[in-house]
Amino acid sequence: MAHPVSFVDATSLMSYNRENENEILLTYTLKNYFAVGLTYNKIEAVDFTVPRLDFLLRRWNNEDSQANIYISGGYGYERSFHETKPVSLASAEMDWESRKYYASAEYDHYFRDRSGVVSRQDFEESRVRVGIAPYLAEFNELNSWLILEEQKMPDQDWQTGAYIRLFYKNVMTEVGTVFGQGMAFNFMVHF
Repeated sequence: MAHPVSFVDATSLMSYNRENENEILLTYTLKNYFAVGLTYNKIEAVDFTVPRLDFLLRRWNNEDSQANIYISGGYGYERSFHETKPVSLASAEMDWESRKYYASAEYDHYFRDRSGVVSRQDFEESRVRVGIAPYLAEFNELNSWLILEEQKMPDQDWQTGAYIRLFYKNVMTEVGTVFGQGMAFNFMVHF
């Protein structure tokens, strides 16, 4: 959805919200390739709270496009089934964009503690997005994107969503729907 590593000394607040899932990510970028953060992810009756480290592995700055590869990892806890258990997070994300086109893929894996009353299966989430800008705007103007998304969560088929993204300076908002699942709202701000 957004870059987990921003510019040096930037604080980023990102949120992804749909009917059965709410995720908030707060990061602080220490180096142009490294950030520290905290993820809170609530999926139905389960919530994960994970301090994390985010790394920019590679960036390509081309004449008319940019691409990035990020990895993240963390260790925290989950609350579910009236218990609190440790959990680890591993995440990978890549994106490519020009002023006209956009593509991204993300994979998150929560390694869950399987001891206790209830045996928990690991939780995996995958997301693939493509987008197009209906017009070209400058950085200090309102940029708009039309985005299609495919998302896969445990015990579910791939779900399709459509979004309108509005980006102005340091603030991004997305409004859309996950077909058959209701509305979705996402935002990001860098400060």
